[in-house]
Amino acid sequence: MFESIFANKRNCEQVCMMSTEIVTFEDLEATDVISVELVPERKGLILKHCEYYVSSRRHGTTVSRRYNDFVQLYDVLNVKYPYRAICRLPPKRVVVGGGSSLFLLRRRAALQRWLTLVARHPVLAHDADLRIFLCESTVRLEKPKHDEFVLAGTQEESSSELSTEDMQAAFVSEQEQLRLAHLGLGRLTQIFDKVQDRCVAERSDMRELGAALSALAALDAHAHAPAVARALAAAAQLAGTVEADGEPCDTECGLEGSEPGALVRLAGEACGAHRELCARLTRGLHAERAAAAAAAPHCPQAQALRHRHRYALRAALQEGCVARAYLARALAALPALAERRAAEHAQHAALWQQLHRALAHH
Repeated sequence: MFESIFANKRNCEQVCMMSTEIVTFEDLEATDVISVELVPERKGLILKHCEYYVSSRRHGTTVSRRYNDFVQLYDVLNVKYPYRAICRLPPKRVVVGGGSSLFLLRRRAALQRWLTLVARHPVLAHDADLRIFLCESTVRLEKPKHDEFVLAGTQEESSSELSTEDMQAAFVSEQEQLRLAHLGLGRLTQIFDKVQDRCVAERSDMRELGAALSALAALDAHAHAPAVARALAAAAQLAGTVEADGEPCDTECGLEGSEPGALVRLAGEACGAHRELCARLTRGLHAERAAAAAAAPHCPQAQALRHRHRYALRAALQEGCVARAYLARALAALPALAERRAAEHAQHAALWQQLHRALAHH
């Protein structure tokens, strides 16, 4: 699947050079580094709400935000930038009695990935409402009266730009390629999550094994065979070390933006946002083309629709270049992710070998 996607990489680069600027992951990463950390104490007696410390390296700020503040920013950006790929926020859930620690961990990581994609975006990163969200102590965002096309005004087109027909063809090709990428990344994430779940279950099983061996070592039946009791006690001690060594995996939580699992998730969400944008634009562009065709060729309404149509296509191609930058970085991180999983399995295999030697030494 990924081979067919990058077989068209040269065509994508030509599109980027003719209609947009080439985007690399390094450029995006240099824009900002976002951190979202859960505030230890959650307010409320029964229905508690969570607060987050949101930090931006670019602005040098740390502010406290609630989930509803993220929703407010999302709603404003969606209205202002209808031709940009803005991924969805993680779903809201009422937190009763503090909520599940795993749910809170996952939502915190998802909010960090969402804000990272926004704060590193070539266009959204310079938005005034985003700056308010990252810098001001309180968030009071007003619903915009115009979208980005109106705010951008009339722009002169360079002679190197693609024709509308060529942009439409590139849009269709990029839509399909990044759709396949989104599906592939989703499958990878599911597989690595299952592998990680099995690792976590094995740690739990190993701790239970240690408790069982410890109980057997304490039996009086070994009064005439102290070597057996010592072997069982040594094996129980080995099995008990797993609890101290077990750490949450970045593929599950996506804690650090530079970790392999977080990069894969980030790329998956970027491609997913592009997929939703393309589906939305496909419906809207067909309606705009039909309206423009029905209107008189030189009437202001038809001209405005044609300008908006080209603007939407140009923006979609730009968003495709951004998604591909995240995709390329995620694919480059796959060897490190596989190496990490191999190291975990090797640790478990080595522990079983140590258990075998401890139990056999009596």
